[in-house]
Amino acid sequence: MKTNEIDKIINQTRKGKSTSNLMVLLVVVLLLLIDFFPYFKSLEIINPQFLYLSILNLFLGVYFYYNYSATAAVVFPLLRRSSIFKLYLAFVILCSISFFVAKNTSLVFTKLTEIVIVFCLFINLAILLKDKLDLLYKIVLIVGISAFVQACQQLYNFIIIPRNASVIDLLSAMKGNTGNINILAASLTIKVPFILLGIVHFTGYKKYFLLVALFSVTSVIFLTGARTPLINLFIIYSIYTTYLLKDSFSKLSFIKILYLIIPILIAVLFANSIFEKSKDKGRYVSLENRLSQISTNDASSQARLAYWENTLKLSQNNPIFGIGLGNYQVESIPYERTVSNDNVVSLHAHNDFLEILAETGIVNSLIYLSLFLLVFVINLKNLLKANSADTKLIALLTLMLLIVYGIDSVFNFPMYRPTMSIFFSLILAFTVLNNYSQKEISISKSTVKIIFGILIVISIATSYSSFLIYKASNLEYLLATDDINMKEKGTLTGDEVVKRIPSYPNTLSSSESFYEYAGIYYVREKQYDKALKYFAKASKINGYSGRIEFYKQVISRHKGDLDSAYIYSKQAFYLRPRNYELYNSAVKYAIEKKDTLELLKEHTLFDKYRPMSETWILVTKGLHYSGYNYSSLMAFVNKGLKKFPKDSILLQQKNQLLVSTYLKGGQKLENASELDKALGSYGKALKIDPKNIYVIQNIGFNYLKQGHNKKAIKYLMDALKYPGLKDGKTEFFIGLTYLKENDKINALKYLNLSKNKNYPLAKQLTSNLYNSSITDEKDLIKKKNDLLVADYITEGQKLENEKKMDKALETYKKALEIDPNSIYASQNIGFYYLKVGQTKKAINYLLAALKYPGLTDGKTEFFLAICYLKENEKIKACKYLNISKSKNYAPAQESLTSICK
Repeated sequence: MKTNEIDKIINQTRKGKSTSNLMVLLVVVLLLLIDFFPYFKSLEIINPQFLYLSILNLFLGVYFYYNYSATAAVVFPLLRRSSIFKLYLAFVILCSISFFVAKNTSLVFTKLTEIVIVFCLFINLAILLKDKLDLLYKIVLIVGISAFVQACQQLYNFIIIPRNASVIDLLSAMKGNTGNINILAASLTIKVPFILLGIVHFTGYKKYFLLVALFSVTSVIFLTGARTPLINLFIIYSIYTTYLLKDSFSKLSFIKILYLIIPILIAVLFANSIFEKSKDKGRYVSLENRLSQISTNDASSQARLAYWENTLKLSQNNPIFGIGLGNYQVESIPYERTVSNDNVVSLHAHNDFLEILAETGIVNSLIYLSLFLLVFVINLKNLLKANSADTKLIALLTLMLLIVYGIDSVFNFPMYRPTMSIFFSLILAFTVLNNYSQKEISISKSTVKIIFGILIVISIATSYSSFLIYKASNLEYLLATDDINMKEKGTLTGDEVVKRIPSYPNTLSSSESFYEYAGIYYVREKQYDKALKYFAKASKINGYSGRIEFYKQVISRHKGDLDSAYIYSKQAFYLRPRNYELYNSAVKYAIEKKDTLELLKEHTLFDKYRPMSETWILVTKGLHYSGYNYSSLMAFVNKGLKKFPKDSILLQQKNQLLVSTYLKGGQKLENASELDKALGSYGKALKIDPKNIYVIQNIGFNYLKQGHNKKAIKYLMDALKYPGLKDGKTEFFIGLTYLKENDKINALKYLNLSKNKNYPLAKQLTSNLYNSSITDEKDLIKKKNDLLVADYITEGQKLENEKKMDKALETYKKALEIDPNSIYASQNIGFYYLKVGQTKKAINYLLAALKYPGLTDGKTEFFLAICYLKENEKIKACKYLNISKSKNYAPAQESLTSICK
């Protein structure tokens, strides 16, 4: 008997003792079920998926242990000789070693668990599929069914669009059970090579079903707007059509290609019809538009380039051993402070090769890259040189799968996505099994049992570890449900969060520490000492986001320590200078402190990275409030308008500044008795803002002072046409002007309006008008004097409010010169001297005010008592406090009780 015949008999015998076909197909079905998994109250779908894969590994390990087959005895030596297995094992080992250099070891445990699960799955699939590659088309059909169902779940809403549903919302919500829209597209794209093979191979209803599946899958891929899958589709179609045409350009080959192209063309038309309904102007304009955006100029590409650049910087600082597996999601944050807005962090480098470089060092990154290159070379060699058509077909399928996975690895992070990782394991298993020689080496049953025992122990460990990670994700789900960042209270308490914090991972999927959230809960509960304790722990894990400092600022403000709050707000902002919320907080503190240097420093930094008209508006207000130099302020506003020339609010601010300047300039000229020049200044302000009530009012006052009563009335009446003048002052002076025009009816009308608005001087004047005649010449003179006195007192009070104390005193004295018996002039001078600390003079004027009737509210007696207290004359102080109390002046009662016991 010939050697080849003997080998054939041996292989057939082994095949008879190998895993059953049903078991192989069942495992394939079980693997594909992860695309339909519920979240099980975890925030990230990958956590229950990895737990499921680990349990599946454990099931297979136990199954193989108790159902010994000759297949396993052959596969283990085969793996031991395989360069692919050696490279993959070296990769896993070096990932483990990174534990010793990692700042956050809990993240190493987390990611290592996921990598080991996929590694064990690779071994199990190699054993399972040994001598089972003849089941390929059954596997193809199962994958096709899975892809069809997965796609139909997404297409349902577009075929029957729900009432009142927004198409753009439906497009944005596409993610299936993969986590996000891009992973959904990648998950479907990696199944396309199976469908292509099935369409060419099958006939009848299976062929037509797979054609429908291809339409459904590509439609969803196009609707996602993801660009990497578009690149992958183009490449795998090019490879497969080339393969079909390589032997002959026959009619049959073209028909096969036509079958593959028609569904995708219909999918393009369908996707564009949906895009047209969305009326979107960004991602979902059209498929052609999305293809045109495949460049380095759009925002998404720019972000990826920035992430890659930062990853290289990170690796340069730790070139040999890296920063530790999984630590990229935290340690990359400082490198992104000038790249990412608000709380956005990359979490992944969006390139698995670069991420492995940064996390585990250059040697391991080269090993990982070599693994891909070796798989590519082996399958390309088999495709071009193998004698067996089946070997070529498996090599072709594996090559297309590798291209999809490899390109996705360049732009995304499929290594940590189970829906993609299962295909990575399959790629490696196919490559190893499709490349072994007929001369096989077998090991003993006891050795096989020992190896399976080790795999079972590893799977138990990864299952336990995956369960802990799932529990952490469940806590993250509860935190997200509580939304404690926005709400004052959640379902959980700070103590409950602390109790639930897992051993690992110690961060959420968004990179914040669980301790940080515990601290936030304690802040909401006003348990500030506990909050600070857990913020201190959180900052050791991830102190880069600025959120911890932000909440320390909140605590300090609640405690009344504004200086510390200001410091924390600055620390938070400088950690993340593109975060608008942190910028806004820091800027408001700088405004509150009138720290114009810090205000401009923060604004310059934020504007450098993230120019926004809103920031210029806010800082302009802050500088104005802080008393910033006018010319410098105008220069600042003009600089902002140069950047945002069409911003109406910024332009309005400029006009308001000009109006304010002209208004103040006019008032200054009036005080210097240059009334015509003041009127000119008001006129300039009125040209800028014709509806400015304060400008119109001041023009009216100016005409009143010049004796142009009719013009004064006109402008003062115009001022009342617009809302804002609520104090009754304008009505009061309209009434005065009508008195000067001897129009008592209108005078009383507007004085009453002023009185109703509680303007102080209106009450006395209306009373006098009602109880006396204004026909007598002496009365007219008195009324005129009363008007002038009222005018001067009002002006003096205004000057006091503007802190112009000396000018206020001069104005009050002018009122007193006109009417030496004016109780209000004497009273206001007395109040003035009390404010400036000249209590003896204050006493004289307040006593003078009390000589005449009219002051009935007890206020004058109260402040007279205050003056006597300052002069250490307690008896007189108590006397006037008692008088003030008898007039029901509220503050007198409390003072009397505490002072005059």
